[in-house]
Amino acid sequence: MSIRTWLVTAFSLIIIVITLTAVNRYEPIEPAKPAIPLIDKVPLTNEMSDFKGLEPVDSMVNRVMRSLRLTGATVAVVKDEKLVYAKGFGYADKENKIKVEPYHLFRIGSVSKLVTAIGVLKLVNDGKLSLDDYVFGDRGVLKGKPYDNIKNRNVYQIKVKHLLNHTAGWSLITYGDPMFIPHKIHKMDNVKYPIEFDDVIRFVLKRHLPYRPGTRFEYSNFGYTLLGRVIEEVGGDDYEDWIKEEILSPNGIKNMKIAGSFENDRDKNEVKYYDNSPDNQILAFDGSGKKIYKPYGADDIEMLGPAGGWLATGVDLMRLLVLVDGYSKRYKDILSPDLIDKMVNGVGGIKRPLGWRSVRGEHWWRTGTLSGTSALLTRDINGYSWVIVANTTPRRGGFPNTSRWAIREGIKLVQDWPSEDLFQLSE
Repeated sequence: MSIRTWLVTAFSLIIIVITLTAVNRYEPIEPAKPAIPLIDKVPLTNEMSDFKGLEPVDSMVNRVMRSLRLTGATVAVVKDEKLVYAKGFGYADKENKIKVEPYHLFRIGSVSKLVTAIGVLKLVNDGKLSLDDYVFGDRGVLKGKPYDNIKNRNVYQIKVKHLLNHTAGWSLITYGDPMFIPHKIHKMDNVKYPIEFDDVIRFVLKRHLPYRPGTRFEYSNFGYTLLGRVIEEVGGDDYEDWIKEEILSPNGIKNMKIAGSFENDRDKNEVKYYDNSPDNQILAFDGSGKKIYKPYGADDIEMLGPAGGWLATGVDLMRLLVLVDGYSKRYKDILSPDLIDKMVNGVGGIKRPLGWRSVRGEHWWRTGTLSGTSALLTRDINGYSWVIVANTTPRRGGFPNTSRWAIREGIKLVQDWPSEDLFQLSE
């Protein structure tokens, strides 16, 4: 008997027993609370989604793997807020022939921005913060050092909503992305290695703000990393700890954490990363002067945390998504309908989504990219949501479009999805 068959059989027997012993004690289940499983939870394995009826999804993901030459990937699909598919493909560690399973952790790159946006909006939802709160100055959330060396008075007009929708006024044209230029900051501001986030803040605030806040969209990793500081100030705790305690753990998400930067920082179940791009050698960010393999030491992943530093399984990301997907069929959203609407449709004059990368009608998505990481998280149409995360940078790009087409085609070809909810079985 397979593990999946045993689990489903045990689950069914327990349901029968409970039904027979509770004839006169019917109590409606509160949909706002994650349902408590009736059997011990176990790590999900590929075998649990290994059904003939699901082969169209397998086939299309394998097509993506071959087309983009991905080393490994994790895929999870939700239908009507039930996890109906969770599977790994290829290798978590190619050298040691370790295959990807659903419990393997991946860096998720800028999908981390969605995590941070949910955290900020949870504070708004709870009345502890406003989207119109100023970020800097006497009226702002962040006061004192290192937020005090501000050259342009327009910086005092930056609001929380401007950080969320990338309209704070910063530009990448002059100096590049401040989260990825440690050697330039070291040289221009004469600061010692390793470059800390406080050094990055001083570097940015002492320089010109090109645009008036709220008037122009310019993608900003710095803005989202700064939102981590906003969460710390308002929430009264370390950013990572607050997200875990207030968002993740109460909703059964226990594996997510901020990743390390070097290979010897790998978590127990974390995959290895592979960069197939031509420029995969670079100077280490820590000032050692060493030229390293880009996935391990090019970027300070821990400092990048709120903007790009989280580790997660595909199942973790699906658990998070059903909390803000606007469906509330099985799991009630943790944000108000008004905030879900703002998250999707934006606020202010420039209607950009908050946390999501882009929105097209009922189709919302968030991409994530780092050296060795390619991710696409999608709240799709017709009650479907899905995620694919790879441990590979393709040589010629194309990950989001290729993956979106393939997985959507695979979903269309599935005629009969499993009835059980893998969320109920997995830890």
